[in-house]
Amino acid sequence: MSDTQYIGIFDSGLGGLTVAKSIIHTMPEENILYFGDTAHVPYGTKSHKQIRELAVNDVRFLSRFPLKAVVVACNTADSVAMGTLQEQFDLPIFGVIEPASHKAARTTRNNRIGIMATSATVRSGAYEKAIHRYNENAQVFQKACPLLVPLVENGRYRKDDPVVQIVLKEYLDELTANGIDTLVLGCTHYPLLSEAVQSIVPELTVISSSEAAADALKRGMKELGLCETEGDGIQHYYVSDDAEHFEENARVFLGEDMKATAELAQI
Repeated sequence: MSDTQYIGIFDSGLGGLTVAKSIIHTMPEENILYFGDTAHVPYGTKSHKQIRELAVNDVRFLSRFPLKAVVVACNTADSVAMGTLQEQFDLPIFGVIEPASHKAARTTRNNRIGIMATSATVRSGAYEKAIHRYNENAQVFQKACPLLVPLVENGRYRKDDPVVQIVLKEYLDELTANGIDTLVLGCTHYPLLSEAVQSIVPELTVISSSEAAADALKRGMKELGLCETEGDGIQHYYVSDDAEHFEENARVFLGEDMKATAELAQI
């Protein structure tokens, strides 16, 4: 592995695989190194101090390998720890909040945008600040959704799942009461819930932070001259706990056409 440069991607668990999938599809020539900190999932209920410490440890692990860039594939870590990571590591570091905020600010027609995110991301106010940088007239309505990550991590995300429908409807009712026309899925676990969300509120424009992040990464790496131009990229996956669970569920996040096996990381 020492002769190969990677895009390092980390998340608190499996959710960041939605970002990895988008990057692989958008930049198939790139080599991907993924780390899921499954021993500490979810990050969204932890203190800001804990989140910053965990995020630093995640990048330290990835930095054992030759990296060309890092993607913080976790809205919670992006919202709380991005500044710390940029200070401590001499690498291009990309996030998920800025790209999704830019897309939402440009997409909304009535300037009323909803955010579904973890408690820590909502507390940080990161989405509201980022959206206002692109659209100062936007009204941003945020809803912390602490039940969604555990549901998705346990394979509960399908639109015909009655538990998913009940939980999502409770969260969505509060947001749609504000007349939003655009909804940001502000956690990388949430894209798997897109179909369920649209089945409840079909008129909403739903924005995935994962897809927006992949597009922004490609633009940013082109500007830095870091893009591969040929070949087929390779992927390696690591987790901090329960590699067997990862392997059982990775296909759900990555898609049926993509295989992933994970090694247990020593951190």
